[in-house]
Amino acid sequence: MDDYSPSTRVFGPLLRAFPQAYLRSLRHPEWLPHGVQDVREILDGKVTPDLDNYGGRTPIVLVHGTWMNSFNSFAMLGPFLARSRPVFSLDYGSDPGALVSRLHSVKATTDLSDALAEVTDLLDRFRAQLSLPRIDLIGHSQGGLHCRSYANASIDSLYDDALNHGLNEEDAEQFASDNSPVRAVISLAGNHRGTTAWGMRRTLSVLERYGLPLHKLVDRLVGRACVQQLLDSDYIATLNRAARGITRRGPHYLNIGTPFDTVVRPWTGAFLPEQEGHLITNVNNATGGGDWSDHLALLYSPNTLERIHDFLDELDCTGDGVTEADDAPNSTVNKQTPQHLRQRVLPMYGALPRRVGRRGRT
Repeated sequence: MDDYSPSTRVFGPLLRAFPQAYLRSLRHPEWLPHGVQDVREILDGKVTPDLDNYGGRTPIVLVHGTWMNSFNSFAMLGPFLARSRPVFSLDYGSDPGALVSRLHSVKATTDLSDALAEVTDLLDRFRAQLSLPRIDLIGHSQGGLHCRSYANASIDSLYDDALNHGLNEEDAEQFASDNSPVRAVISLAGNHRGTTAWGMRRTLSVLERYGLPLHKLVDRLVGRACVQQLLDSDYIATLNRAARGITRRGPHYLNIGTPFDTVVRPWTGAFLPEQEGHLITNVNNATGGGDWSDHLALLYSPNTLERIHDFLDELDCTGDGVTEADDAPNSTVNKQTPQHLRQRVLPMYGALPRRVGRRGRT
């Protein structure tokens, strides 16, 4: 377990830019986002969280994406949420066969099925150990896939159990929805439909027609998770062809995407389709002017942080009721960001200090 849990996990510095967080994390695999606790340390008995200090608010678990880790993904979001909520994170998916995994801070490279099994096991044991009736999940990129899959599978298990106990399909679905162990699934630039990966999908397809086994080479260099997330990959197609659909009744799904995303292409693949009775909100983060967040800067955008904060606050205030985004439970939101919250966000970087780029006032 040393690959995931160095002898001592410590809080890293408060950082507000992705390049700084990523580069510094390469030398410090022991860092956690400030105020965020490690799921594995809790399971190992190294940390005992005091949930009573948060007024009964639903615990949050952060799940990072491909080639990332908890710190460089959530160095800004984690501390922001941890000011008023219990926040936890987990690192997963280290593929010892991939060259990139020799950097101990690079995670989420292994086969997606294995990664999901690992995330599922950690979340199940985490919930059981702390006796948590519900959790909120926030996932970035690949992490968004796993959060959605975990929520769906948990509800499917309750549904099947209810059928086995004699309930009819309608009542079984209502029972599973009411008892969902996941209250919210928040996906940041989630790769729900697959990606062209800067043209990699087309290039691999063309070259493999000439007999060049480039998929295996890519697996060896950067891990199998990369190829498995390409547009129309077997994994993505199978996941989205599930018998009971892409989403389930019960959880509140918030999907935040950006048209400047160069990884999830087309960028609307970060959204989930609306479905009657399912609580789905899709948000274009680029509204409001000046926010040019891409796939990575989205994690360091004040607009992203405020949207998540407002979404969770609304769930708290309405007792997990229907959100009011555009006065509908299923909606694509393009509301303008309030002027006082607007801040310039650069691709591959994050938010600029408010004084940068402002005209002097007379």
